[in-house]
Formats: sequence, structure tokens, C-alpha cells
Amino acid sequence: MEFLAAQLPEKISYFESTGDYKSALEEIEQQLENYLPSLVKKRLLWEKERILRLKDNYPYTSAKAFDVLSDAFVDFSREEFGSLSDAKKLDSIVFDGEERFERRFDKNLLFVMPEYENRLKKKDTDREETRASLHREIDRLISDRRPAKYKIIARSSIAVRRSEGSFFRCWLPVSRIGDQVSSTRIIKTSHSCFLSPDAYPQRTVYMEADSKHDTLFSVDFEYEISEISSSVNPYECTEPDGKRFRSYLGERAPHIVFSPLMKSLAKEIAGVESNAYFIAKSFYNWICENVKYTFMSEYALYSNLSEFAAINLRGDCGVKALLFITLCRIKGIPARWQSGWFAAPKGASPHDWVLIWLEPFGWIPVDCSFGGSRKDIPAYKEFYFGNLDAFRMISNSAFMSPLIPAKKFYRSDPFDNQVGEIEMDSRALRSYERDYSLEILSFERVL
Repeated sequence: MEFLAAQLPEKISYFESTGDYKSALEEIEQQLENYLPSLVKKRLLWEKERILRLKDNYPYTSAKAFDVLSDAFVDFSREEFGSLSDAKKLDSIVFDGEERFERRFDKNLLFVMPEYENRLKKKDTDREETRASLHREIDRLISDRRPAKYKIIARSSIAVRRSEGSFFRCWLPVSRIGDQVSSTRIIKTSHSCFLSPDAYPQRTVYMEADSKHDTLFSVDFEYEISEISSSVNPYECTEPDGKRFRSYLGERAPHIVFSPLMKSLAKEIAGVESNAYFIAKSFYNWICENVKYTFMSEYALYSNLSEFAAINLRGDCGVKALLFITLCRIKGIPARWQSGWFAAPKGASPHDWVLIWLEPFGWIPVDCSFGGSRKDIPAYKEFYFGNLDAFRMISNSAFMSPLIPAKKFYRSDPFDNQVGEIEMDSRALRSYERDYSLEILSFERVL
């Protein structure tokens, strides 16, 4: 997806800025008939797909958006809806003359205006219980520093809502072996499968099936994972071997780019500090304090996620992770991706975080998202710089790594794989044509 670093031609950019996507698509078709640099041509071919995805990600009309909020909150009025919309508190765009609202705009309202939590008609008690159980484990690890190990059985699945194709190809994430994961075992799959190698950077089981008879793909798997408790003396940190960590120090367009903005921000935050630990800690603190957590649309819609976070001062766990990785690499600190699920006894959801190399201590975990959401609890914020809970399922160790076998069409998420990928023989499936499910079937402490 390096072609995302290429800017859109002026006329196309103008049409999109005014919400005139019909004219933008017509202009794209016209320009594709003429000579274009290869990277620009790839960018325009992708832009046709991106506009379709953008519409999918903003499915609600104003009338439907009001219904969503009215169903969610006590005594929600049309006047209130209008006030929130006028104040730009609701995530919306103008698409071909009509205001459309993002798929999770109601959830994002809770991040923008937390006071709405008190007006929810239905409280998420599972979320509150999960948060409490996680905090108990953090308290224990802070007090005794002895990492525990857990055995977890999980299920990943994709169900297809509709299709006109003859067969499906499906990639479901499973736990990879490496870092804090000591073992993984496939228990059962819905179809015969190909399993990626143990430590493959984005590990999956791959399956195929006749679309006329099979609409559900699933895999049950077991893995053992340990907590991470680091003991780092900042004053003992030394310079890492640049040649050894070359792949974790460089740019990776379009989302890890050493632009003038990012280099300026790294210098502004780190100042004259030369110690890698304190530089990384300054980036972590800055992100926790300044970048507000919000849900994002699918990553494929953004041209540069780390710059988006730096400019808009908001983003989800993956966006915060990319910003942190970019800043660290600019200052010569090896940094890499780790992702999969936040996996707790009550359930699972996609999650991303980072590992940085501090010489001579090794790979140290950093979770800017969990640290930032706990910035009012200093001990917990401190915990997530250098330590990590075991409420995780790790399927990815690299950003923008290919799947095995390669997809024929554009991936739903070209960069990460947390919920799986599926396509027909003739085209990719849209988000509204399939549902994914992440489940925790068993959660047991074994050590």
C-alpha cells in the first residue's frame, strides 16, 4: 500500500473535499485513460475501492442516526441531535450531497463526551467486570513481579450473509508462537485447512469452501501465554546495533514515514534527551496525555495513520501504536508491531500495541492505548510502559505482512489481521456481507 503516499490529483481531491464523490469517480476514470506515473495510477485504482469502502463505513442517514442515539440514551431529543451535529460531536461526512454517519458514531460519542455514559439505557456490565478483573491482575503483578502463565481456548469465525460467487477463500487469525506465547494448538476447524508456520508474522488458518453450502468458517485453538514483567535500569541503556535492527528502524510507507512533521514532533517531545529509555518514555507520556482514544473507520481509508494521530490528536490502539513506532524509529529506537486481541474471560476484541528494543534488556512492551485510558491511575499508566498483562491473543508480529496464500483481491485490512479475511472467487466481500466473531471458550491460569 505504499502508493497511498502519493497525493491525489488536484481535481479529484477537490471533488472529495466537497463531498462530491460521484464527480470524483468520473474524474478518476478519465485520468486513468491517460498516462500517469505508476504509483499515481495504483493510487487512483485504489481510490475507486476506497470510495466504495467509505460509503460502507458511513451507512446511516440523519434519520437513522437519530434512531440509533434515541435507542441508546434516555430522553434523547431531536433538538439535542441537532446541537450535537452542529457542534461536530458526531462522526459524519457529506457523501454526494447527503450527510452520512459512521458505523460506530454512537460509540465515539461516549469517548468525545463521557457524560453520556450516565444516560445509557443499557450498561455494559461485562466490560466493567473485565476491567475490574484486569486491574486485579495488574495489581498482583505490580506487587510480586512474578509473571503468571495462562492457557486459553479461543474461537475465531466468519459468517457470510450473502454471496453470488461459487466458492469462498477464508483466512482466520490464530495465535503465533514467539515472544510471550510458548505454545499453540489447533483444536478443530470448520473445513480442511492450511496453517501458517508457527512464528509467521501474520499467522492464519486458510480454508476454502463451496459458497452454496458453506457460509460459516471457524477455528478453535489453544495457546499458552505469559505476562511480561520488565526490570529496566534506564541508566544502563546503551546504543543498539543498527545493522541488527535495521528492519525495526526504517520507514514503511504509507504509515511509518519520517516526514518533516514527524521529525519535528519527535524533536519537540524528546528535546535534548539522548537516553533511549527516557526518549521512548517521553513519547509514551505525550501520547497518553494528548492523543484521545476514539474508534476509527477501517484503516484502509487513511493515507497516513501516524500523521493523522499527530494532527488530529485522536486515534484507536493501532493508530497510537503507529505514532509511537514512528517517533521511536526517528530517534533510533528499534520498535515493532504486536497485535491480535484483547482476550479476557468474558470475551475478546481487536487490539494493538508495541515492542521496543532497549539495549541490553531486550524487547520491552509498550501499550499507549491501555496506558492512556488509565492515565488518572499513575501506577497503571506506569505499568504499561515496560510490562504487559496476559489478556492477549497474539496473531501478528509485523505490520503490513502478507498472508499465506496471498489474497487475490484487496484485503479488508491491508495492514493487520485480527478478525480474518474472506473473498469470493470473483471479488472481495464487503463489510456488510459478512460478520466476524471472536470468542474466549476457556481461560485458565496454569502457573
